[in-house]
Amino acid sequence: MALKFKTILTQLQIKIISGEWSEGFKMPTEMDMCAQYGVSRVTIRRALEELVANGYIIRTRGRGSFVLFNRELVDLSYFQTSDSTIKGRYKILLKEKLFATVTDRQQMNCDDPDSNTQIWHVKSLHLMGDKPTILSDYYIAERFAEPLVKMEEYSEKSIFEIISNYYGQKCSFTKGKVAAITPNEEICRHLHLDPRSANLWCRGICVLDDGTVVGRCTKIFDGLIYEFAMELPHTPELRYLY
Repeated sequence: MALKFKTILTQLQIKIISGEWSEGFKMPTEMDMCAQYGVSRVTIRRALEELVANGYIIRTRGRGSFVLFNRELVDLSYFQTSDSTIKGRYKILLKEKLFATVTDRQQMNCDDPDSNTQIWHVKSLHLMGDKPTILSDYYIAERFAEPLVKMEEYSEKSIFEIISNYYGQKCSFTKGKVAAITPNEEICRHLHLDPRSANLWCRGICVLDDGTVVGRCTKIFDGLIYEFAMELPHTPELRYLY
Protein backbone atom coordinates (compact mmCIF):
# COMPACT_ATOMS: atom_id res chain seq x y z
CA MET A 1 0.00 0.00 0.00
CA ALA A 2 2.91 2.36 0.69
CA LEU A 3 3.91 2.49 -2.98
CA LYS A 4 0.32 3.07 -4.11
CA PHE A 5 -0.14 5.77 -1.48
CA LYS A 6 2.92 7.69 -2.68
CA THR A 7 1.85 7.37 -6.31
CA ILE A 8 -1.62 8.74 -5.60
CA LEU A 9 -0.22 11.51 -3.38
CA THR A 10 2.15 12.64 -6.13
CA GLN A 11 -0.62 12.70 -8.74
CA LEU A 12 -2.90 14.76 -6.50
CA GLN A 13 -0.07 17.17 -5.65
CA ILE A 14 0.65 17.72 -9.33
CA LYS A 15 -3.00 18.58 -10.01
CA ILE A 16 -2.89 21.18 -7.25
CA ILE A 17 0.56 22.66 -7.91
CA SER A 18 -0.06 22.89 -11.67
CA GLY A 19 -3.27 24.83 -11.09
CA GLU A 20 -5.52 22.19 -12.62
CA TRP A 21 -7.23 22.14 -9.22
CA SER A 22 -7.14 25.77 -8.11
CA GLU A 23 -7.79 27.19 -4.67
CA GLY A 24 -11.35 26.44 -3.52
CA PHE A 25 -11.79 23.55 -5.95
CA LYS A 26 -13.97 20.75 -4.53
CA MET A 27 -12.13 17.48 -5.03
CA PRO A 28 -13.83 14.26 -6.14
CA THR A 29 -15.23 12.09 -3.37
CA GLU A 30 -13.15 9.30 -1.84
CA MET A 31 -15.23 6.70 -3.67
CA ASP A 32 -14.83 8.50 -6.99
CA MET A 33 -11.05 8.60 -6.54
CA CYS A 34 -11.01 4.93 -5.55
CA ALA A 35 -12.69 4.10 -8.84
CA GLN A 36 -10.51 6.50 -10.84
CA TYR A 37 -7.18 5.26 -9.48
CA GLY A 38 -8.16 1.65 -8.79
CA VAL A 39 -7.06 1.68 -5.15
CA SER A 40 -8.69 1.12 -1.77
CA ARG A 41 -10.36 3.80 0.31
CA VAL A 42 -7.62 3.40 2.93
CA THR A 43 -5.02 4.39 0.34
CA ILE A 44 -7.01 7.44 -0.78
CA ARG A 45 -7.59 8.54 2.81
CA ARG A 46 -3.90 8.30 3.61
CA ALA A 47 -3.04 10.48 0.60
CA LEU A 48 -5.68 13.04 1.59
CA GLU A 49 -4.45 13.12 5.18
CA GLU A 50 -0.95 13.85 3.89
CA LEU A 51 -2.29 16.70 1.75
CA VAL A 52 -4.04 18.16 4.80
CA ALA A 53 -0.87 17.89 6.91
CA ASN A 54 1.15 19.77 4.29
CA GLY A 55 -1.37 22.56 3.76
CA TYR A 56 -2.63 21.57 0.32
CA ILE A 57 -6.28 20.92 1.19
CA ILE A 58 -8.89 21.22 3.92
CA ARG A 59 -11.48 18.53 4.70
CA THR A 60 -14.90 19.28 6.17
CA ARG A 61 -17.21 16.55 7.38
CA GLY A 62 -20.34 16.43 5.26
CA ARG A 63 -18.97 18.82 2.63
CA GLY A 64 -15.88 17.16 1.24
CA SER A 65 -12.27 18.08 0.46
CA PHE A 66 -11.31 21.51 -0.88
CA VAL A 67 -8.03 22.84 -2.28
CA LEU A 68 -6.44 25.31 0.12
CA PHE A 69 -3.21 25.71 -1.82
CA ASN A 70 -2.48 29.34 -2.69
CA ARG A 71 1.09 30.56 -3.14
CA GLU A 72 2.57 34.05 -3.28
CA LEU A 73 4.02 34.79 -6.72
CA VAL A 74 7.64 35.92 -6.82
CA ASP A 75 8.65 37.20 -10.25
CA LEU A 76 12.15 36.36 -11.40
CA SER A 77 12.72 40.10 -11.75
CA TYR A 78 13.00 39.81 -7.97
CA PHE A 79 16.66 39.15 -8.63
CA GLN A 80 17.05 42.67 -9.97
CA THR A 81 15.35 44.35 -7.01
CA SER A 82 15.44 44.30 -3.25
CA ASP A 83 13.22 41.88 -1.37
CA SER A 84 11.30 44.77 0.17
CA THR A 85 8.37 43.85 -2.08
CA ILE A 86 7.80 40.75 0.07
CA LYS A 87 5.88 41.99 3.08
CA GLY A 88 6.40 40.75 6.61
CA ARG A 89 9.09 41.05 9.25
CA TYR A 90 12.52 39.57 9.77
CA LYS A 91 14.09 37.68 12.65
CA ILE A 92 17.88 37.59 12.95
CA LEU A 93 18.94 34.08 13.90
CA LEU A 94 22.71 34.46 13.74
CA LYS A 95 25.47 37.04 13.33
CA GLU A 96 29.06 35.85 13.08
CA LYS A 97 32.37 36.88 11.54
CA LEU A 98 34.05 34.46 9.11
CA PHE A 99 37.16 34.39 6.97
CA ALA A 100 36.33 35.12 3.34
CA THR A 101 36.76 32.33 0.83
CA VAL A 102 38.92 32.82 -2.25
CA THR A 103 35.77 33.43 -4.31
CA ASP A 104 34.48 35.95 -1.75
CA ARG A 105 37.76 37.88 -1.83
CA GLN A 106 37.63 38.05 -5.61
CA GLN A 107 33.97 39.07 -5.83
CA MET A 108 34.08 41.58 -2.98
CA ASN A 109 37.56 42.92 -3.76
CA CYS A 110 38.70 42.36 -0.19
CA ASP A 111 42.20 40.96 -0.72
CA ASP A 112 43.91 44.10 0.55
CA PRO A 113 44.33 45.15 3.29
CA ASP A 114 44.50 41.94 5.29
CA SER A 115 42.00 43.28 7.83
CA ASN A 116 39.33 43.14 5.16
CA THR A 117 39.65 39.42 4.48
CA GLN A 118 36.82 38.76 6.93
CA ILE A 119 33.13 38.84 6.16
CA TRP A 120 29.95 38.84 8.23
CA HIS A 121 27.46 36.00 8.01
CA VAL A 122 23.90 36.99 8.95
CA LYS A 123 21.12 34.38 9.00
CA SER A 124 17.63 35.83 8.67
CA LEU A 125 14.15 34.31 8.92
CA HIS A 126 11.27 36.02 7.12
CA LEU A 127 7.94 35.84 8.95
CA MET A 128 4.38 36.36 7.70
CA GLY A 129 2.62 36.81 11.02
CA ASP A 130 4.11 33.95 13.01
CA LYS A 131 4.62 31.74 9.95
CA PRO A 132 8.28 31.36 8.83
CA THR A 133 8.48 31.56 5.03
CA ILE A 134 12.04 32.35 3.86
CA LEU A 135 15.39 31.39 5.36
CA SER A 136 18.25 33.61 4.17
CA ASP A 137 22.01 33.58 4.62
CA TYR A 138 23.90 36.77 3.81
CA TYR A 139 27.70 36.91 3.53
CA ILE A 140 28.64 40.61 3.53
CA ALA A 141 32.05 42.26 3.18
CA GLU A 142 33.15 43.61 6.54
CA ARG A 143 33.35 47.22 5.29
CA PHE A 144 29.60 47.10 4.45
CA ALA A 145 28.42 45.12 7.47
CA GLU A 146 28.20 47.90 10.08
CA PRO A 147 24.40 48.43 9.84
CA LEU A 148 23.84 44.66 9.99
CA VAL A 149 25.97 44.17 13.08
CA LYS A 150 23.79 46.75 14.86
CA MET A 151 20.51 45.04 13.93
CA GLU A 152 18.15 44.01 16.71
CA GLU A 153 16.60 40.53 16.84
CA TYR A 154 13.52 41.65 14.87
CA SER A 155 13.29 44.11 12.00
CA GLU A 156 10.47 45.45 9.84
CA LYS A 157 13.01 46.06 7.07
CA SER A 158 14.91 43.53 5.00
CA ILE A 159 18.70 43.44 4.96
CA PHE A 160 18.59 44.83 1.41
CA GLU A 161 16.58 47.81 2.64
CA ILE A 162 18.88 48.38 5.61
CA ILE A 163 22.01 48.41 3.43
CA SER A 164 20.28 50.66 0.87
CA ASN A 165 19.22 53.21 3.48
CA TYR A 166 22.60 53.22 5.23
CA TYR A 167 24.74 53.72 2.13
CA GLY A 168 22.33 55.85 0.10
CA GLN A 169 22.33 53.43 -2.84
CA LYS A 170 19.85 50.76 -3.76
CA CYS A 171 21.13 47.30 -2.90
CA SER A 172 19.93 44.63 -5.34
CA PHE A 173 20.00 40.85 -5.63
CA THR A 174 21.41 39.99 -9.04
CA LYS A 175 22.84 37.04 -11.01
CA GLY A 176 20.26 34.87 -9.33
CA LYS A 177 19.95 31.12 -9.88
CA VAL A 178 17.01 28.97 -8.81
CA ALA A 179 16.80 25.27 -8.01
CA ALA A 180 14.51 22.85 -6.21
CA ILE A 181 15.94 21.19 -3.11
CA THR A 182 14.89 18.72 -0.46
CA PRO A 183 15.38 20.56 2.86
CA ASN A 184 17.92 19.37 5.41
CA GLU A 185 17.28 19.18 9.16
CA GLU A 186 18.24 22.81 9.82
CA ILE A 187 15.97 24.16 7.07
CA CYS A 188 13.06 21.98 8.26
CA ARG A 189 13.53 23.22 11.82
CA HIS A 190 13.52 26.91 10.90
CA LEU A 191 10.75 26.79 8.26
CA HIS A 192 8.67 24.06 9.93
CA LEU A 193 8.84 21.90 6.81
CA ASP A 194 8.25 18.26 6.07
CA PRO A 195 11.69 16.73 5.26
CA ARG A 196 10.16 15.08 2.18
CA SER A 197 8.98 18.36 0.66
CA ALA A 198 10.57 20.17 -2.27
CA ASN A 199 11.43 23.83 -1.83
CA LEU A 200 12.78 26.73 -3.84
CA TRP A 201 16.44 27.59 -3.37
CA CYS A 202 18.14 30.60 -4.91
CA ARG A 203 21.48 32.31 -4.68
CA GLY A 204 22.78 35.58 -5.98
CA ILE A 205 25.14 38.51 -5.58
CA CYS A 206 24.28 41.66 -3.58
CA VAL A 207 25.33 44.83 -5.41
CA LEU A 208 24.90 48.58 -5.05
CA ASP A 209 23.70 50.84 -7.87
CA ASP A 210 27.29 51.71 -8.80
CA GLY A 211 28.10 48.03 -9.32
CA THR A 212 29.99 47.53 -6.06
CA VAL A 213 29.60 43.97 -4.78
CA VAL A 214 28.77 44.03 -1.07
CA GLY A 215 28.26 40.30 -0.61
CA ARG A 216 26.35 37.19 -1.60
CA CYS A 217 23.12 35.64 -0.46
CA THR A 218 21.28 32.33 -0.49
CA LYS A 219 17.57 31.92 0.20
CA ILE A 220 15.27 28.99 0.84
CA PHE A 221 11.60 29.69 0.04
CA ASP A 222 8.84 27.53 1.50
CA GLY A 223 7.51 25.88 -1.66
CA LEU A 224 4.00 25.70 -0.18
CA ILE A 225 3.88 29.50 0.05
CA TYR A 226 5.90 30.81 -2.88
CA GLU A 227 6.32 30.03 -6.55
CA PHE A 228 8.49 31.77 -9.11
CA ALA A 229 7.33 33.16 -12.44
CA MET A 230 9.21 34.13 -15.57
CA GLU A 231 8.25 35.76 -18.85
CA LEU A 232 9.92 34.39 -21.97
CA PRO A 233 10.53 36.61 -25.03
CA HIS A 234 8.06 36.11 -27.86
CA THR A 235 9.65 34.42 -30.86
CA PRO A 236 7.14 34.38 -33.76
CA GLU A 237 9.53 32.47 -36.01
CA LEU A 238 9.42 29.48 -33.63
CA ARG A 239 7.80 26.43 -35.23
CA TYR A 240 6.30 23.49 -33.40
CA LEU A 241 6.43 19.95 -34.75
CA TYR A 242 3.67 17.51 -33.86
